[in-house]
Amino acid sequence: MRNKIALVLPSLAVLFLAGCVNIAPPTTPSASPAASTPSASPSASPSLAAETFTPGAPANQCRTANLTVSVRDEGASAGHLHFLVVFTNGGGTCVLSGYPGVQVVAAGAPMGVAGQEDSSVAVAPVTIAEHGTAVAQVTSVNIDPGGGPLGGACVVGHGDGYNITPPHSLQPILVSMANVPACSNGTAWMTVGPVVAG
Repeated sequence: MRNKIALVLPSLAVLFLAGCVNIAPPTTPSASPAASTPSASPSASPSLAAETFTPGAPANQCRTANLTVSVRDEGASAGHLHFLVVFTNGGGTCVLSGYPGVQVVAAGAPMGVAGQEDSSVAVAPVTIAEHGTAVAQVTSVNIDPGGGPLGGACVVGHGDGYNITPPHSLQPILVSMANVPACSNGTAWMTVGPVVAG
């Protein structure tokens, strides 16, 4: 009997020690890099999806990167000059609504004030198919030379193009043109209508 007890006691001691080796105090797993605050990823290049528009932009607003712009002479009448801003859509079907920005520039800098909105024409959304166009009427006082009908109220300067900003866009598109007259002293001389089907 004593021999049996002697054999059992060392066995129990081994089991007890083995249990001690396997028992470890509970630990809180350290957070993996994915669970911690994520590191900043490189900024993406501006994309079509990332463009921001001003409040009131229509659903499916045309992306500025998909538009090309031209300026078309429409003749003169009673001391005024008329031209059309033509937007051509190079992407899928989209919508423009409202007044474009029209600003004479010289070496990239604004010259005078931007065209004033002509509120006599109703604003309505214009759906433009791919490769389709929309237009906006621009009328300016014939100020060249010497201010024309505006006389001394207009100090005439000459720019080298227009910055045209589609309605609700924040990104102007430069249309280069030689010898564009402008009232450089801040007198308004140009009005801009809303986009219409063209």
